[in-house]
Amino acid sequence: MPTNPEIKVFLIARTAVDHGAVRQWLDHIGADEFEIPEGEDDPTFLVALAAKRCYMSFQPGLNPNVTKIRKDMVEYFDNLLASRHGSVFEHSVFSFAIEGVTRVFTAEMNRHRAGWAISEGSLRFIRFDQNIPFWMPDSLQDAPGDDDDLLLRKSESRKLFMWAFRHQEIIYEQLMGLWNMNDKDKNFAYKKKVTSALRRIVGMGVSTGGVWTGNVRALRHVIAARTDPAAEEEIHHVFMGIGKHMMDHYSRMFGDFTGWPDSLVPQHPKV
Repeated sequence: MPTNPEIKVFLIARTAVDHGAVRQWLDHIGADEFEIPEGEDDPTFLVALAAKRCYMSFQPGLNPNVTKIRKDMVEYFDNLLASRHGSVFEHSVFSFAIEGVTRVFTAEMNRHRAGWAISEGSLRFIRFDQNIPFWMPDSLQDAPGDDDDLLLRKSESRKLFMWAFRHQEIIYEQLMGLWNMNDKDKNFAYKKKVTSALRRIVGMGVSTGGVWTGNVRALRHVIAARTDPAAEEEIHHVFMGIGKHMMDHYSRMFGDFTGWPDSLVPQHPKV
């Protein structure tokens, strides 16, 4: 029977800074008085380093045009965002493993190619076995305030979703049998070719997953665009969670977002 897995997001990697090499670099360019801040996360620190190098603003006097600097990191990033110095935010990246999302999500997400690396589960290679999983849309879940008519429509819709995916499973199983996919004499090339053909009967609501790596500038853009109330509901669901995590844990770069829990709107858009 079809299953309805929960969407899960895992932040599996982020930019790491080699602090020893940074110290050597700073000494080389004459920024010997600049102290590497303690307790600052690496992605935020790298953005700060890139921004300071643009103006050689590590310390007063290094650039004759710069007589004073912002030492407070909160003030420094507030100024970066307000001045829309967006290119420096491209240096730091975050990698998310996202599971349980559907091809509806990936079709939307993969339009954001600029600034993102994408590795999506391949249905050319991955064969379904016992079930074809899917994500039941939030819009079809019962909600406080629903009247009897709406509750009935949602209930019947969920039943039809289950029936539709079960129907796909039945046909898929018949096709696998027709092409003897479980026979031990079938090699990988044969299985890949047949699997590629069989995926065509599976709807785009099927659950999948993959890894998406985005730089901070691109990530800020997608959070702003896809948590808008008018955004497609599944990608809205995913990026509300991602956006809240980034606001809570990387406030220097994402603290200007407000609007939780309905949307996330940056004070400084188009950075």
